[in-house]
Amino acid sequence: MQRALIWAAAVTSTLGGPAPAASYRAADGTASFTHTVRFIPVRGSIAGVTASVELDPANLAATTGSVTVPVVNLKTGIGLRDTHAKGAEALNTAKFPNATFKLEKLTGGKLVEGQTLSTTASGTLTVKGTSKSVSVPVKATLQGGKVNVSTQFKFNPFDFDVRYPGSSDSVTVDVAFVLNAG
Repeated sequence: MQRALIWAAAVTSTLGGPAPAASYRAADGTASFTHTVRFIPVRGSIAGVTASVELDPANLAATTGSVTVPVVNLKTGIGLRDTHAKGAEALNTAKFPNATFKLEKLTGGKLVEGQTLSTTASGTLTVKGTSKSVSVPVKATLQGGKVNVSTQFKFNPFDFDVRYPGSSDSVTVDVAFVLNAG
C-alpha cells in the first residue's frame, strides 16, 4: 500500500500535479496614493515596498504573508508637505515607519502562466499602530515563475488616527510589486 502511495505521488509530481506552497519575496515595490487636503488632490509615492508570501499557485486559498509599505519614504513633491505628513499628528513615521498588511486569506483560484487573475485579499491593515480588518481587490499574473501583484483600494485615515489638518476622510492607495520564488 505504501509503495502505491509513493508511486502515485511520484506520478502526480512528474505529470505537473499541484506544487506545494513555496516562499516568495518582493523588494523594491511601489505604492502611490491620492488624498485630498483642503480641496486639493495630493498625489504621492512610496518606494521600497516589500512582501513575504507563502504561495501555492495552484491553490491561492492557502496563501498567507505580509506586505510592508515604508511610509517613512513618502514623497509628494513638496518637502514641507512631506515633513508635515510624516509628523506626529499625521503618520508619525518617527514611531511608526511602516504600514503593514498581514494577509490571512485570498479567495480561491489558481494562477495560470500569462493570465491575470482577479481575487480578494483579506487580512489586517496596520497604519500608525492601529490595526483594522480589510478586504482589498488584488490582480495577480504569473509570468516566468514570477508573480506580478497589484491592488487599488480606499480607506479612511481617521480610522487609523491619521489626522492632517484639512484632510479628507478617504485615501486611495495603489500598491504594486513582483514576487520572486526563494
